[in-house]
Amino acid sequence: MHGNATRVDWESVCPKEVGDEIYVLGNPPYLGAKLQTKEQKEDKLVTFDNKKGINNLDYISCWFYKGAEYIEKINAKCAFVSTNSISQGEQIGALWPHIIIKNIEIYFAYKSFKWQNNAKSNAKVIVVIIGLRNISNQSKYLYQDNIKQEVENINSYLVNSANTFVVKRSSPLAFSSKMEYGNMAIDGGFLILSTSEKEELINKYPFSKKIIKQLYGAQEFLNGVERYCLWISDENLEDALKIPIIQKRINSVKEKRLLIKDKSSQELAKKPHQFREMKEGSFSSVIVPTVSSERRKYLPIGFIDTKKVIIAPNQVLYDANPYIVGILSSNMHMVWMRAVAGRLEERYRYSSTLVYNTFPFPEITKKQEEDITELVFIILDEREQHSEKTLAQLYDPEKMPQGLKEAHHQLDLAIERCYRKKPFVSDEERLEYLFGLYEEMIKAEGK
Repeated sequence: MHGNATRVDWESVCPKEVGDEIYVLGNPPYLGAKLQTKEQKEDKLVTFDNKKGINNLDYISCWFYKGAEYIEKINAKCAFVSTNSISQGEQIGALWPHIIIKNIEIYFAYKSFKWQNNAKSNAKVIVVIIGLRNISNQSKYLYQDNIKQEVENINSYLVNSANTFVVKRSSPLAFSSKMEYGNMAIDGGFLILSTSEKEELINKYPFSKKIIKQLYGAQEFLNGVERYCLWISDENLEDALKIPIIQKRINSVKEKRLLIKDKSSQELAKKPHQFREMKEGSFSSVIVPTVSSERRKYLPIGFIDTKKVIIAPNQVLYDANPYIVGILSSNMHMVWMRAVAGRLEERYRYSSTLVYNTFPFPEITKKQEEDITELVFIILDEREQHSEKTLAQLYDPEKMPQGLKEAHHQLDLAIERCYRKKPFVSDEERLEYLFGLYEEMIKAEGK
């Protein structure tokens, strides 16, 4: 039979008759949501019967679902090589509950590794191998770096822990401070200035110094790139419009916004002199770069002068207690992020709703807060000792200065003591503990 494997009833092709030995082999296309054709998106809708949240699923998810459906309630198993995004981020909650509910379990998994072959156009991709079967008392195995480990259970994150589905939250599970997007420009680039454009403008029109601020995104924060922006309050607008260069830029922003079809952008065209948001901290602003290298042991975050502008899609904590910076700078938080965050290629994609808001952290004493805060400032001092280097260089695992490593190590010890007195022996153990605490906190919240 020649047909679309997502539309065909597999049992009509290979009937599951008792006593038969059947092998079904295939090579599903590995396409993320943004690379799928209209027909492939419709294939997903048909396969999952229009279930909620499936739009962002990889195309391979159809085969996992069809495979689970095919082996349900019979003595059978299935396994797929898959892009590793199937076991990360928001795809967890969108796919795996529909499989687990069929009393199907993961009985073996090879955790993320680079796949390459001898094909001409060989693309190196990060993959996993996941095996499914009906729930059984037989052994389960996790494989990583040529090590085979027998485990009690394998959850959707390919971790030896209970079946937990971490889903997006609109508010933090453990913190009082809200994390939000930085300022979104939607300006076509006309409100942004290079260093030379900024200097030229100030030299010609000294007033413009009042309406220019330094701008920070991931490149500026991590790699020391310098950029600026026009930051014009309504009270300064009249004087700003007297400067021909600025007036021209504002008019260009208006034209750009009017060309965008959605209503919010059309509305924004009424205020073309400003970013969509004009958010600033009162006493502190903490930047959390949205995309971070998978090679780093720690997430490089830091304080930005409140007189400077942090732009989206980077995340920001405005006026947060400094001890929260310590928690987010820790290995415990990094372990959680590696498990639940989505990816952009191999790099981690930090999400406030999926990482920060879901992060499980216990209540701590005022003394513990003060100790963590002190360690945060020790880390900042260590960074300052190497001010000639960018943060990207400082947090390169092969180049990280010994003093900075030790400062982070002391912070890690302090954070881990907030969870329990007994030291953790591995990241796997840390993650198992975090999943357990997450379950407890979610249940307590629901009471």
